Amino acid sequence: MSSGPDSRRAEPRQVVGLATRTTNIAESNPSTAKIPLLWGRFNKEGWSERLEKVGAFGPTIAVYSAYESDVSGSYQLLVGRQRRASRSVSPPLQMVAAPSGSYLVFRSAGPPPQAVIDGWRDVWAYFARDNAPARAYSFDFEIYPDSGSVEIWVAVQDQ
Repeated sequence: MSSGPDSRRAEPRQVVGLATRTTNIAESNPSTAKIPLLWGRFNKEGWSERLEKVGAFGPTIAVYSAYESDVSGSYQLLVGRQRRASRSVSPPLQMVAAPSGSYLVFRSAGPPPQAVIDGWRDVWAYFARDNAPARAYSFDFEIYPDSGSVEIWVAVQDQ
């Protein structure tokens, strides 16, 4: 990461998609990792296109939310797309409504999943610094604007 993250304010958003609950410890072991299975199902079952039937639009978004505590606790990951309508959804779909907030946006280029892995390494290194702002552990996003890059939006506490 050469230039560091951009400070951004995000508008409220609703994201609909498929979700799972996991931990970083579980994800570090291929035999217990749930995120690759979630992405596999999302892609294999064609959810990016199917979500348009419930009003979804824009790029694929992965939302980290319902944090138990911090980087060591459990969290929910939902993979889906943004939508405007607030109608309820039926299983297997779930919806996350994220309020507006302050974010640091990290960009990582390259093919997935390596770009995402590299991007989160940059995030963790950045927040390990003594003078780093405090993470909010509310809603974090991965936005996939195209097939060769990812934006990682990390919520920070308002100063």
